[in-house]
Order: sequence, then C-alpha cells, then structure tokens
Amino acid sequence: MKRMSLQLHNTTGWALVLVTLGLVGFWVPPADAEIGVSYLIFFFHFPSAVNCLNFFIFAGVLSLVYLCCGRRYPRVDLWAATAVEVGVLACTVTLVTGSLWAKAAWNKYWVLQDMRLMTVAIMWFTYVGYLALRNVVDEPEKRARFCAVFGVIAGFNVPIVYYSIKWFGRVVHPINIELGETSMVATRWIGALAFLVLYTAIWRMRYRVACLSHESSRLEESFARAGI
Repeated sequence: MKRMSLQLHNTTGWALVLVTLGLVGFWVPPADAEIGVSYLIFFFHFPSAVNCLNFFIFAGVLSLVYLCCGRRYPRVDLWAATAVEVGVLACTVTLVTGSLWAKAAWNKYWVLQDMRLMTVAIMWFTYVGYLALRNVVDEPEKRARFCAVFGVIAGFNVPIVYYSIKWFGRVVHPINIELGETSMVATRWIGALAFLVLYTAIWRMRYRVACLSHESSRLEESFARAGI
C-alpha cells in the first residue's frame, strides 16, 4: 500500500508540474481577436478531448487483448474497465467545457446539427452504457467477456468522432484550431501532455482499487463456499 501511494504521488507530482507549465502559458498567448479571452477554456477542453479518445483507444485494445488472451491475463479486463472510467471522466470534462466555450463563442451551448458535437455525445452515452453493463452482469467471467466485446465495438466511435467533420461536414465546430500564435500551440500540447499524465495517475489508482475490490469479492466467495 505504501509503495502504491508513493507511485501515485510521483505520477501526480509530474502531472502537477506539467499543468503548472500549461497554466503559465495562459499569460503568454494574447487574446484571440475574434473570441477574446474565452479561448482560455480551450486549454482544458482540448487536452481532455484528446485524452478521452486516447483512453477509449486503450480500452478497445485491452478489450481485444482480453478476448484473445483473457485466460492468461484475466486482469486485463480491469485495466480496460478502468480505462473506460477515466475516458468517461475526460469526455465529461470535454462536453462541459465545450458547451461553456460554445456559449461564449457562438452564443449557443449546443448545436444539434453539428456532427462533431453529436458524435462525442453519442460516444459518451456508449461508454456510460459499458459501465452500466458491468453493474448488470454478476458472473465475473461472463461480465468480462461481454464487456470486452462491447469495448471492441465501442472503439469504432473514436475514428468516427475524429473524422466526423471531414465525413459529415462542418456546421460550427472548426476542423482544426491553431489559435494562430506559436505560444498558443505550445500551451495546448503541454496541456495535453499534462492531462495525459494526470489521467494516467487516476487510471492507475482506479486499477488498484478495482484489483482490491476483485480480490475482496473472491475471498468472500471462498469463505461462503467454505461455510465460514
């Protein structure tokens, strides 16, 4: 337990250092000529958007690994499940910050006709459904197998979201936001790296909690079978 706390402390520490660098960058880029200082929320929105896709990709790959090698590596299921949890967290931050920024930039919280917005929302509901499925199926192996299949299929949401504007056309959401200044681009990618480290720290923590919960359930079942 002490070792786990130390590892999490180190990872979180690096995340805080990178986040601090990203925040310092807020005072470097000038306000955008068209949207003013409201662009600052982009440095929370973009890193979370990038990393929700990253973690959903991780979950899809791990789900595929479980389907192929689950008997040899049963805990891959827990890695996949906790990756989905972190991905849903990042996706929620993306939707909330995106809506706030949209209100400032477009005077609307949401535009139903915009496929980038709608595909992200559908992706969020899809992975919330994944988490719901884990709570519905009680038998561990069956739950892991069903969720692995779900995780692989749900992974197809990622390229749909990424290419949605190119495939379905742009309504309001821009294809690529550079914000002009080199300093803004640097701040954006430092923020993406910082949030990746931070979300990874959360992922590792959730995985360890899931392992402890899994072990506790296994021991309870063993005691119940032994009549203890």
